[in-house]
Amino acid sequence: MTAAGTLAAAAALVMILFGLPVAGSVAFGLSWFGAGLVFSGVAALTAQLAETSRLANGLALAVLGAAYLLRAVADAGSAHWLSWLSPIGWAQRLRPCADEQWAVLLLPLAAFVLLVAAAYLLTERRDLGAGILAPSLGPAHAPQSLRGPFTLWWRLQRGTLLGWAAGFLVYGLAIGGVADGVGDLVNGSDAVLNDIRKMGGQQDVADAFLATAMGLMALFTAAYAVQSVLRLRAEESGGRLEPVLATAVGRTRWAVAALAGTVAGTVVMLTATGLAVGLVHGARSGDLAGQLPRQLGAALAQLPSVWVVAAAAMLLFGALPRATSAAWGVLAVFLLLGQVGPLLGLPQAVMDLSPFTHTPKLPGAGADPLPLLALTAVAAVLAAAGLAAFRRRDVA
Repeated sequence: MTAAGTLAAAAALVMILFGLPVAGSVAFGLSWFGAGLVFSGVAALTAQLAETSRLANGLALAVLGAAYLLRAVADAGSAHWLSWLSPIGWAQRLRPCADEQWAVLLLPLAAFVLLVAAAYLLTERRDLGAGILAPSLGPAHAPQSLRGPFTLWWRLQRGTLLGWAAGFLVYGLAIGGVADGVGDLVNGSDAVLNDIRKMGGQQDVADAFLATAMGLMALFTAAYAVQSVLRLRAEESGGRLEPVLATAVGRTRWAVAALAGTVAGTVVMLTATGLAVGLVHGARSGDLAGQLPRQLGAALAQLPSVWVVAAAAMLLFGALPRATSAAWGVLAVFLLLGQVGPLLGLPQAVMDLSPFTHTPKLPGAGADPLPLLALTAVAAVLAAAGLAAFRRRDVA
């Protein structure tokens, strides 16, 4: 809640400083805060349902993904009423800077009260240190495949990765299905068209829409990367790292295995997105052979910026382990600068602080490899610094 309030206040203040109406700026900030309230309540509820923070986070992120997909389907189709079922859709219904509907704020407030009340009731029905959902018991003996840190990390992360990848696949199918007709969907709304072109960086509406969608998927992929790197800290603080390090596995090898698994996971998710968008958009536009590699390339071009976020989280884990969770704040700042910055008219020098600003606006824009190589180099330097710091510090 504190993070949501701080981010909402900062967004409203920036908009006011750049000359936008005060009422609209406040409404925009409150729309973010309302969404933050709802998902704070969701997190409080999933914390009672699950025994581990990993499962609780996974359940909360699944709700977030469902809310986003529901809002996307409502905007893309004729059933606009579906956005009333999504907390993200409520933020849109508030209509900042467009005849604000202040009564909509009652919806996230009521949802937050109900979710927190439900979470409080569940605390009386679960055992201390346990959750409502009973955890499944693992096998009595480890399989032969668990012979090293890489296979161990795959075992720990496979459920999370497969869940994220499935969500990305569904999102890609939905985006690919509406991309060809996005111009007709927003016809008559010059403000929406301008916003899409600002965020997508080009005049062709379909390509600008797809570039914006790819940018959003990069942010979600970065969220997965942060969650994956934070698992390192959870293993350490939970006392599960020391038994591993007591074997022949060294610190660096263990951390490199986790980082390699994170990188592989980001590749899997963006590949699933690119293939889904390319297949559906190509089939609808009658250019499958051209659109499939085009959309796959646009998705994979997001990887270097995602790796910078993952490497920043690794640096925090290695150098400031107690502040590892600050990686979420780093991602939020990059979101504000790289994605919202063009809409707010922020100076280019400020927006350049986000790695997402330097990613080519594909498909449609020129594919300059130099920014991608530079971002990859930055990610490698940050990751190496994080590994070196972890190697030298004490294990908590």
